[in-house]
Amino acid sequence: MATGHIHKREGVNGDVSYQIIVEVERNPLTGKRQRTYKTIKGTKKQAEIMLRKMISDLESGNITTPSAMKLGEWLTHWLATYCPNLAVSTRAGYEEKINNYIIPALGHIPLKALKADNVQTFINGMQQSGLSPKTIRNAYNNLNAALKKAVILRMIPYNPCEGTVLPKLVKHQDKVYDNAEIREVLKKAEDTDIYLMVLLLVTTGLRRGELDALKWSHIDFEAKTINICESRTVTKDITVTKAPKSQAGNRTITVGDEVITALEKAREEYYDKKERYGAGFHDLGYVICKKNGEPYRPDSLTQKWLRFVEKNNLQHVRLHGLRHSNATALIQAGVSPKVVQQRLGHADINITLNTYTHVLPSMDKEAAEKIDNMILKAE
Repeated sequence: MATGHIHKREGVNGDVSYQIIVEVERNPLTGKRQRTYKTIKGTKKQAEIMLRKMISDLESGNITTPSAMKLGEWLTHWLATYCPNLAVSTRAGYEEKINNYIIPALGHIPLKALKADNVQTFINGMQQSGLSPKTIRNAYNNLNAALKKAVILRMIPYNPCEGTVLPKLVKHQDKVYDNAEIREVLKKAEDTDIYLMVLLLVTTGLRRGELDALKWSHIDFEAKTINICESRTVTKDITVTKAPKSQAGNRTITVGDEVITALEKAREEYYDKKERYGAGFHDLGYVICKKNGEPYRPDSLTQKWLRFVEKNNLQHVRLHGLRHSNATALIQAGVSPKVVQQRLGHADINITLNTYTHVLPSMDKEAAEKIDNMILKAE
């Protein structure tokens, strides 16, 4: 809250003036209180009126307090002070957008001098440089959050991000395999080190990070269930193991007999390698691992998949597309969308229906036949 007082001054020739001193909240970087000074010639009553106006302007957001703080300084401070509990991967994403995009373009501008036009020019420049709409929006979201906090702290009167025109997001439509193609993929993957990875992805719909973090201790062979409770991701070239993003992501799903049989065989091979490698074996308990027991980096799984697709002249489907293929196959089989949602670990069923299920030609043909039988051929 702003406070202030008036100091009367008398010149050597008898002239009288009044210095108005207003104090505002402490500078978030230095911890020192910030003061605004104004001197007027006139009566004490006029000085009191000006004092009240200056305090009112500050408290209503009409801030006139000068400050040399640059936007770059504030962004760094905001991230360190007001975002202390971010996940490692999330913080790395914030730091990348702030340090690589926002600060180089806008960091030199004094915080109080930043205008909406500066922000719009920044957004337009990112778009013209060829960055994706998603990357641009993520950078904007970081800047917007930091400036919202600056408004709350009365460091600036308004958020310059307000009214910014952002590029439209282009929804990416993953290609998927139909059931016949899935069988072909699995057949070509037999007797390769990629088979178990592919089998698990197309039958469980696990995310890449969830598969990479899967351990033997997460599998109940008797109950035929898999507990998904961890995920591995790469942050700043370091692989980090963390809990799922949401409560829905922490789940237990049932698998079929063929999957359990394949897992039992893989477990036997794991212990054979452990005995063969001896002290050189990393007994960390990962299901998908190198010959010496070390887990793969998540991006290494993607590279293994891409090499496999190219070598076998398969339709190019991303590794994540196997998760989409699983969801589509479940819907096609008549499985309840709620069950599909639970197996995929989605908190919102709309994500399941809008993003992870695809209309295959065979599904469209089946729909045509059903409507034909129900309406046109009904007696």
